[in-house]
Amino acid sequence: MKNKFLLATVSVLSAVALVACSTHKKESRKPLSSESSSTEVVKKSKKSSSKKTSSKVESKSSDDTKSDTKSSVETKRVGSPDYGYIDIPSKWIKFTDIDGGDSIQFTDGSAYNIVTMNGYTKEKANVGEGEVFNAELIANRIAYYWNDNKDVEKMWGAKTTVSGNEALQLNIILKSGQYLITWVFQKDDKVYLMSFEGDPETLAQFIPYIEETWSLDEKGPKA
Repeated sequence: MKNKFLLATVSVLSAVALVACSTHKKESRKPLSSESSSTEVVKKSKKSSSKKTSSKVESKSSDDTKSDTKSSVETKRVGSPDYGYIDIPSKWIKFTDIDGGDSIQFTDGSAYNIVTMNGYTKEKANVGEGEVFNAELIANRIAYYWNDNKDVEKMWGAKTTVSGNEALQLNIILKSGQYLITWVFQKDDKVYLMSFEGDPETLAQFIPYIEETWSLDEKGPKA
């Protein structure tokens, strides 16, 4: 029964595959440049202490960090009507993970720092009898998947907002030092999932793109 549930979790949360394969299946990843599909990306392995990365995540609410990031970097808008749209640095390129399912993914070119977008209807989430389809259900499935993973150094949950929508945030630090952060929130009859994996420095810069610019409007969030 446990294995069956775990398989369902992986199937439903195909976006979470980006997190799983970040540790075990980097070799299978091939980023695709929006300009050239033959672009080669060299994988980087960056390490940092739990103490250092923890302080980075906790500082995500700093107004100075958010304003500096958004004002000093040229951005472009990416996403889809099904998953919503966010602003990302213009230099980031399209990325394809063979385990990423139908997720939309972009990388800074390292194949280490990656942002993933997905969205779930009740049908896509394969909600079982007695389950209530909401953000908490999806977030709990992700936490369940990672709970006994031997590569996890630390995992904790938090509450935040994504463009005014209450969101559940799952924070994971791998023993390698890599950060895996997932935002899960509901808007109307869909649950949306935004995820970032990579080094803490890039994470600190990327948080405002997810928490402040997400919108179902391709032109950007309404003021």
